[in-house]
Amino acid sequence: MIRNATQIDNSVKKICDKEIERYISAPRLRSYEKIIKNKTQKNLIAAYAWNKHVSSAIYPIIQCLEISLRNALHEAASVHFKTKDWYEPVLKHGGDNKFIAEHKKFTTKYYRKSAGYKKEKGKQAWVSNHENMLKRAQKQLTNNGKSPSPDAIVSETMFGFWVSFFEDAYSDKDPKKSLWPHITSDVFKNNKRLDRKSVQAMLLNLKELRNRLSHHEPIWKNSAVKNDEDAIKLLHERIEDAMTIIRGISEDRYRQFVASGQLSYFKGICSKKTLLRYLKGNSEVTIDKRKLKRLTVKSLKQPQVEPIVLSVKGVPKIVIDLWPGCGLTP
Repeated sequence: MIRNATQIDNSVKKICDKEIERYISAPRLRSYEKIIKNKTQKNLIAAYAWNKHVSSAIYPIIQCLEISLRNALHEAASVHFKTKDWYEPVLKHGGDNKFIAEHKKFTTKYYRKSAGYKKEKGKQAWVSNHENMLKRAQKQLTNNGKSPSPDAIVSETMFGFWVSFFEDAYSDKDPKKSLWPHITSDVFKNNKRLDRKSVQAMLLNLKELRNRLSHHEPIWKNSAVKNDEDAIKLLHERIEDAMTIIRGISEDRYRQFVASGQLSYFKGICSKKTLLRYLKGNSEVTIDKRKLKRLTVKSLKQPQVEPIVLSVKGVPKIVIDLWPGCGLTP
């Protein structure tokens, strides 16, 4: 598979940068000053475009993680509790645990009978945010004329709903009421080193990354990021965590995703070479097919572990990504 490293058209040269800034907004563009040294308006716009390209490469990875996680958790919990709507009693018990753990914050305004705090005049019944996520999903399905069946709930609920199940409130010695550690080995069959806390830490970071994608923000934004190298390193770490979780859930799912080329594509786009390519702008280089073939074959002489960004006269031009089993012959 050979993809263009960038999609910057020659017509970009004729576009007014001030007009671009007007509709992206100056404050948003200024946030990219962290990752570029020469902080010109043109470079800020280029860094913004690179961020969009990296975002598009990350989305399929987050999508794979989200779908794999919710299905693995739902399947394991359904078997463990012997019911497909296991989330109802689990959320209730988790809500009780949360109320008891933080009752000092709530008892002046709220009560929760199931947690042992009786109804009192002037107080409202307390419901956890996690329980409200389920109620909103059920209401949305009903409003759309659909039955809020367990399968429909799994599809309707957001990533945050599933991440929240890794909170302390759902960890307890009683296997009849809690998820963890009772289903850990069933959810993460292929990595015994993964536990609730380690996965939760990774998921919270990935949830933040997903939210930045959804809100069109700089996806590398983090207090630890001081320059372009930090930004790229952070994103690679996040994606490595996502792939660790996916592989822990299913080796086949992991291998199929790697074979799709999406992971290698991300690695090729989320690189300093590609960022510099955006910052340099579009320079026309003429190259004949025979020379391109020679450069490609030369680059692929060694076993390909990561994607190859093929440079022409020092300018990164092509991302070469071979799926497992593919070969290239002169």
